[in-house]
Amino acid sequence: MVDKRKTSDNFRHYVDALMNGNSFFSGSIIYRSSIIAFASVHIVNALLFFFAGSMKMLAANVVMSVLLLTYCLNMIKKEHLFSAMIFTMAEIMLISTVSNVILGYDSGFQLYLIACVTASFYFPFVIKNEKRNTLSLTLSILALCMYILNYAIHLMIKPIDPVSDTWTKILFVVNVIFVFMIMTVFSYLFVWELLSKQKILTLQNEQLDELANKDPLTHLLNRRCMNLKLNTALSELKKSGKRFTLVLGDIDDFKKVNDTYGHDAGDAVLVAVADTIMSNVGTGDFVCRWGGEEILILVHEPMEAAYSITEKIRKRIDENPVTHEGSEIHVSMTFGISESIPGYRIEHLIQQADERLYCGKKSGKNVVITKLPEGFKTDDNK
Repeated sequence: MVDKRKTSDNFRHYVDALMNGNSFFSGSIIYRSSIIAFASVHIVNALLFFFAGSMKMLAANVVMSVLLLTYCLNMIKKEHLFSAMIFTMAEIMLISTVSNVILGYDSGFQLYLIACVTASFYFPFVIKNEKRNTLSLTLSILALCMYILNYAIHLMIKPIDPVSDTWTKILFVVNVIFVFMIMTVFSYLFVWELLSKQKILTLQNEQLDELANKDPLTHLLNRRCMNLKLNTALSELKKSGKRFTLVLGDIDDFKKVNDTYGHDAGDAVLVAVADTIMSNVGTGDFVCRWGGEEILILVHEPMEAAYSITEKIRKRIDENPVTHEGSEIHVSMTFGISESIPGYRIEHLIQQADERLYCGKKSGKNVVITKLPEGFKTDDNK
């Protein structure tokens, strides 16, 4: 049994997605649906002509609907969308003119030529024709010329087989409704196509940004992108005196993790550590995989606040083992911190943080160092 509530919810969800430009149809599906819709208009008109007693127009609409459903659908099946489009536009212009000649101008069939202008821009856009702007303009001008021709026919000759005034008015109203529906649907679909392409472009830009600025494993910033952030922070320091802090961290005994559990486990540890750090820094702070198992954090706060953040991160990493393939891997991390000082270059601040990180490694690991102890010497000073 079909769940009507679920079907209704799915339909509503689809409509919402469509209105937001999320859903996407191929050109073939759009053309096929359009051809079926045009053929349906012909069938409705054929029924009206039957009741109105216009056998000539009944025959013309039946023939046109059959041609649309056979030739155009066959062209669409073969992916010859351009041929299907040209045939459809020519058919609309032809049947409008024939209707005007047989029934008269007051029946309103020339209004379909106005709807052709909307279709002239939408269909070439869908099939991605290289000369779609020229094609759309050409078809629009042709529709205008056909409209003027129909008006000239109206002025020069009388209808061949007009229907009664009542049926003329009915046909006019029906045609106005159909034309407005066609123009509304094509205008909406055109906007929808633009929204869909805009979303696709946005997604592609995000993917390119990910490739250009992020580390593929941890999804932290890469070194190139972090250097841009550091230079921006340094410029802000010079302009406004806004202080920042650099935190350089290194996973303790990371080589032992790789040797004991394998490189996949090492990758899992890196990802887990990166996630822990990202979930504990401020929204305006930046985290970078500086190299190997080293991670650099740019905190837009003075040393005191940065120390509190880093100590919290250290404890979280230390207290939460990484689970990989059934094994719990305990890891810790050592951090060195340096605070921005006017006149210092970024390279010097990173060197300070690196020296304090080295000090932390030498003094037992799993610590946060903000200042070198008295008399401590780095390898460079030995």
